[in-house]
Amino acid sequence: MKILAAACVLGAACAEAAPPVEAFAQLPGMTDPELSPDGAYIAYFSPLNGRRHAVVQKLFSGEQPNVIPPYEELEFSWLRWANDERLVFAMSYSDRRQFTETTETRLLSADRTGRDIVALIKRAKRKKTGSRTNTVELPMAQTQDNVIDWLPDDPQHVLVALDEDQDARWEVRRIDVRSGDYDIVTDGTRGVQNWLTDRSHEVRVGYGYDRSDYTIMVRPPDGGWGRAERKEWWNDGWMPIGFTDDPAMAYAHGPGESGLNVLRLLDLNKGDLGDTVWAHDEVDVAGLLHDAVTGALVGVSYVDDLPRRHYFDPELARMQASLDKVFPKTVNHMLSWSRNRQQVLVRTLSDVEPGSVYYWDRDRQSIELIAESMPGLGPDVLSPVRAVRYAARDGVSIPAYLTVPRDTPAESLPVVVLPHGGPAARDDRSFWFLSQFLASRGYVVFQPNFRGSSGYGKAFEYAGVRQWGGLMQDDVTDGAHWLVAEGIADPDRMCVVGWSYGGYAAAMGAVKTPNLYRCAASINGVLNLPRLIADDKSYVGGRSWTKHMGLDDENAKAVSPYHRAEEIVVPMLIVQAMDDTRVHADQGEGMAKRLRRLDKPVDYVEVEFGGHSMTNEAARLAILTALEDFLDRYLAGP
Repeated sequence: MKILAAACVLGAACAEAAPPVEAFAQLPGMTDPELSPDGAYIAYFSPLNGRRHAVVQKLFSGEQPNVIPPYEELEFSWLRWANDERLVFAMSYSDRRQFTETTETRLLSADRTGRDIVALIKRAKRKKTGSRTNTVELPMAQTQDNVIDWLPDDPQHVLVALDEDQDARWEVRRIDVRSGDYDIVTDGTRGVQNWLTDRSHEVRVGYGYDRSDYTIMVRPPDGGWGRAERKEWWNDGWMPIGFTDDPAMAYAHGPGESGLNVLRLLDLNKGDLGDTVWAHDEVDVAGLLHDAVTGALVGVSYVDDLPRRHYFDPELARMQASLDKVFPKTVNHMLSWSRNRQQVLVRTLSDVEPGSVYYWDRDRQSIELIAESMPGLGPDVLSPVRAVRYAARDGVSIPAYLTVPRDTPAESLPVVVLPHGGPAARDDRSFWFLSQFLASRGYVVFQPNFRGSSGYGKAFEYAGVRQWGGLMQDDVTDGAHWLVAEGIADPDRMCVVGWSYGGYAAAMGAVKTPNLYRCAASINGVLNLPRLIADDKSYVGGRSWTKHMGLDDENAKAVSPYHRAEEIVVPMLIVQAMDDTRVHADQGEGMAKRLRRLDKPVDYVEVEFGGHSMTNEAARLAILTALEDFLDRYLAGP
């Protein structure tokens, strides 16, 4: 390709060394591996024929693995051992209910041979009006995989929250993982779609959306249920996310003195915040880490430039230190361990390491590789990612990540500006198939964590509220100008590419800064903002979160790429999954038709099956193939 030849003239890596597009489109060879509590079996996902299959295998037995294939239109979401004998897993698919696009989830279980598959959510029944005996079956609940407690002291059952009668009031069922038989633990309550249990498995907290308001209920040991709107901790942005051994003492997540989210204790009886349990100096606490076998809190997760874990549990902290000595060049995650913690599954990862899975036998003091995530991709062919910062126009420092093609001087190169989705999300240095593919084709990849991104404190994140096409867009634009000022970018060869919200930012970049970019590409992007807002109001909580969309004091059409399509002068690529329930397919299709009516250059690619995240190999191959051709045409040279 022309672009590769130009990019590697001064470097050692040339076009012939670039991995084929199929190498980047492949699904990881082993994902979500889980040891059974006794350490005898492993369950994981593995791609076959381009789609994820569940695999259950007895370790070091020589026996053939047992494979559970996906159903025709369902994809596997997650899996976990409920006990030594039985595995629970979730699947999802796209559907429509009462003219509204939905993502449906289903909860199932199987024995450790991969057979005896049971649907765990049974249809509820209700007596017919005016009848004492006749009943009618209710429709299947849309979301069925919200397991809120794995009940380690009762491994034959799990607690699942779901809305059986579709009234936005989620009850809690205690479900037998072998049969799906259940008892009701807690009835549904208005405004509650999520429940939280204490260490004794009592339901203590409920939260969710009540029409357009976010609400929370708590049940301290010394009292009954009450709403927390009048509690100071709630109004200050704190949220209970777990419990200590004392049911009155919760762990709460919220803004610390520095503005970053930290972990503190919360006394539910008194309604007072207590000591800080853990905080990071530069980024938010992301979540809690629990022992899958006991349910105990063992640490926290956070993301600085890579996803990391900090353990409170002394034994796990020592184990983590040992791993880091063995693998000093990667971030190392203990994914799963046996009941006695002697058998451990470990994943290593970095910017140039897509992820390898190791089996650590502490009894034998041995550790061995059992799976490479993406064969053919590793430090010898991938491009290092480095953290950078640049100043926005108002002086605020914006974190970002820069991937320069390996062995190539960062001087006047073609650039892909790649804003992330969300927008309340963030990028880091971890391997991502899309950014590394682009770098392998000779492009500098720039990923700005613009204001509105999560992970840097609530003030940074909330700065993006109602700044679609405003401050968030300006931060991306300022990053592109920084690349030019630094001499990294060839100002005549920059393209903006994005996925989901990033697709919106790409299209708005073409609208607002027509002379900055040579082209723009949207993958399942938000292109018709008024339509997205109208669609989202059909969902529980939609009237609340849509208040964050748009731009202050502006009609949504004023910051909608579809409604400003006549201002786009650069070529656009639109890739749209037809089964996308987050950004409906008519967004991409409608934008392409409008651009064609306006006689604007546009490439439009439909992906039949892939969902919003393009989860199968065929969908990813379609994206990469279309991008490679599109960028080659518009960034290959003057």
